[in-house]
Amino acid sequence: MTAPVLVQTAERAGEDGCSEDRVFVGRNSVVVLDGVSPLHPAAARNGWYPDALGNRILELLDATPDADLPDVLATAIDHVAAKHSLIPGQSPASTVSVVRWTAEHLQALVLGDSPVVVFGQDGGVDVLRDGRHDAVVAELRHDAIRRGGHTADMNDLIRATRPAKLARMNREGGYWIAEATPRAGHHAIGRTWPIADVHAILAVTDGVSCGVDDYDVPPSWSAALTLALDAGPQALLDEVHGAEASDPQRHRWPRPKTHDDKAAAFVLFTKASAGGRDAR
Repeated sequence: MTAPVLVQTAERAGEDGCSEDRVFVGRNSVVVLDGVSPLHPAAARNGWYPDALGNRILELLDATPDADLPDVLATAIDHVAAKHSLIPGQSPASTVSVVRWTAEHLQALVLGDSPVVVFGQDGGVDVLRDGRHDAVVAELRHDAIRRGGHTADMNDLIRATRPAKLARMNREGGYWIAEATPRAGHHAIGRTWPIADVHAILAVTDGVSCGVDDYDVPPSWSAALTLALDAGPQALLDEVHGAEASDPQRHRWPRPKTHDDKAAAFVLFTKASAGGRDAR
């Protein structure tokens, strides 16, 4: 028997109306993915890769409920790469967050910058985060500015540092992401909590976490939880979107685009004695 839960999900597309963020809900799991924009600006944004990978992860979670989460992720990456003849370094990619619960434990892993936020019964907040991508990006952009070859313009820096960033993808000392390299799954960052200690979780893409991390909207993860409890996770996405809309020129919060894609899964662990799930 798994812990009784309420699961709610929300998604909101960015400025072009075509989102590559995805949320999947299984029997006792949620999966959140943030598809990486195409390497070539002329390529279409359609989200097929996070769709395929998320569905495969969910199939494996439901079919093998006791499998280790890194093994599940590595196997899913391998299956999708083989099916679509993907080549490392030349393929679509995605961040992945996976949360799975049983009657005894909550398990989560993150690969890329889509964090899982765990709220304890004691009011504590534990953020499971993979900061390796952001660290590589910050280092490369700092070096580009220091050398004087580029301005601090965000889009200029993204273009200038993209080749060096890709050279450090799925390599030791760089960052790891779901693409066409199955071993990336074993480099995901994971954690386990006693289920009795967990009140709720939020698994979100960086288009949502930037609200708390960068905009102070909401001002804390505890405030984000309150908003999700009162009005659902869609209200959280809408609040972050509204903050971005208040800064259309991106001066207050420098970023590559006004609105990023957004997705969230909200899981509330109830006190009821019977199992079940209400997914909306």
